Amino acid sequence: MIGGVIGYSVLGMALVMLARQQRWTAVRQWMTGLLVTYVTITLILLAGEAYFRFAYAESDGLPTLASRNWLGRYWQTNTQGYRDREWQAEDWQDKQTVLVLGDSFAAGWGIENPEDRFADVMAAGLGDGVAVINLGKEGTNTVDQTAILDSYPLPHPDVVVLQYYLNDIEHAALSLGLDPGLDPTRNLPGWANESYLANFLYWRLAPRLQPGLRGEQTYWGWLYSMYDNSSVWDIHRQELEAFIAAVEARDAQLMVVIFPNMLDAVGSIPYLDRVAQVFESRGYDERYTLKLFDQAEQMPLNERIVSPRDAHASAAFNRLVGDLLAERVVQLLQRPT
Repeated sequence: MIGGVIGYSVLGMALVMLARQQRWTAVRQWMTGLLVTYVTITLILLAGEAYFRFAYAESDGLPTLASRNWLGRYWQTNTQGYRDREWQAEDWQDKQTVLVLGDSFAAGWGIENPEDRFADVMAAGLGDGVAVINLGKEGTNTVDQTAILDSYPLPHPDVVVLQYYLNDIEHAALSLGLDPGLDPTRNLPGWANESYLANFLYWRLAPRLQPGLRGEQTYWGWLYSMYDNSSVWDIHRQELEAFIAAVEARDAQLMVVIFPNMLDAVGSIPYLDRVAQVFESRGYDERYTLKLFDQAEQMPLNERIVSPRDAHASAAFNRLVGDLLAERVVQLLQRPT
């Protein structure tokens, strides 16, 4: 990248010198025209770089610089690392309590205003008498979420809401050395991370020039195959049962909300059902499990996901889920543990 900048600067200086020389009139006129074009292109590039560096921000499923900008602008966490307010024990005294655990869907990846997340929408529906604490953390899995529940200093929440996403089985797969081996940044050229404009253009053009670069179809095929792998599934089933045991050890009610593949809700139904059956076998029937493939299919794709480059649930879909959860959780809060 530095070599390219130096070469571009040398070209500019050469054009200036040739445009100012007096010996060859025709050459001077021609170079003057090229210099005007050079300056125009330079100003456009500088303006583009400034825009994408300081103004443009977009969440993505890839480590783009635009996504880094988005995180800097919208992602603020408390001292415990959760995208939530600071909670102290006195804040939930004399209130019913709901803990929300999950991954980036619970944390609200792609959602600019945290109040649009399903946990916040649910909290608004439950009212001020209920403290809804969001312990969702991006990149976590079922094992991580069990550890978070065990370590959080609220010994007896009234309700625990587990947000489940189909990639939670990755931990079990990786424990057996099964890795999808997909790394879209593996061949990322150095210049693509040295300029915000170049980074934007690379991630817009490269997937068109290299089909499958983002890897969604390949990844989902691998992920579904992990559910069909009896060894992986047995490990993951035990992880889910360990989470159930952790909730029951705290004398809490459990509500599970299962997000489908937001790009292909119907295709993920068999795997959603398999996860739900683990909870149903422990007595958590449809009153305690919310499978969202119907809701996803009823909403157009462009409305249910954040953007074509971010397949997390949109604010509109989060609001729908939050309202549904509020209806169910309020019933759980009325039941004895």
